[in-house]
Amino acid sequence: MKIYLLLALLMTPFELFSLNLYELSPNEEYLNSGEKLMSLSFGLHDLESNQSGKEILIGIHGRNSRGFEWIYPLQTIDNEYTKTYFFRWDTTKCPQRSIPILMKQILDMEDIQKITIIGHSYGGILSSLLLNEIQTIEANIHVIAAPLASSDLEKYCEYIHPTTKNNNVSYYQWRTIKELDNAFNSFDYDPQIIDFIESDVVRLPRQYKGKRLGHLWSISWVADNMDLD
Repeated sequence: MKIYLLLALLMTPFELFSLNLYELSPNEEYLNSGEKLMSLSFGLHDLESNQSGKEILIGIHGRNSRGFEWIYPLQTIDNEYTKTYFFRWDTTKCPQRSIPILMKQILDMEDIQKITIIGHSYGGILSSLLLNEIQTIEANIHVIAAPLASSDLEKYCEYIHPTTKNNNVSYYQWRTIKELDNAFNSFDYDPQIIDFIESDVVRLPRQYKGKRLGHLWSISWVADNMDLD
């Protein structure tokens, strides 16, 4: 019986319940660091438990995230006034299923004055569903390389991008060049393009640090160029 129990434990996916942002390496150990980030249990995780702040930053990963693509951006955007979080969600389910979980955890926070949410790919879809959910708190929502016009999501998840947003929310769309983005270049349309006038739209360049700017590294380019003020 003890042997069977040990084997069951070894076969169970390992979950982390806490992690520090600056224990993660964006360099030589980036793959291992990415695995740690994606080993966090589902929910909102404080990556700076030793820091307080009334401004919070939340990163929301995509469907096939490997985690490592988030380390440099989160460390770059983070500053002395910002407390950084990472939201792990169950990508086997439709994005809207995670909204109540995330909103409850946001509302449980005290004295928050400003919130910045960065969603990549399918995480951008989840982020877009917060446009009418966040009340009173000043909020900036950034979606990066997000298939907001995906017909598959509309078909299987009944996802439709919101048509309005709350006045306290600012909305930013960061779009890759479709032909250079391996997640989108097989589409006969650009799934990032939606008809929503209440947002700022930036088209990313063709290259980042001398290399093709595709899907994963789009977050890093945005981190280098976004303004948190």
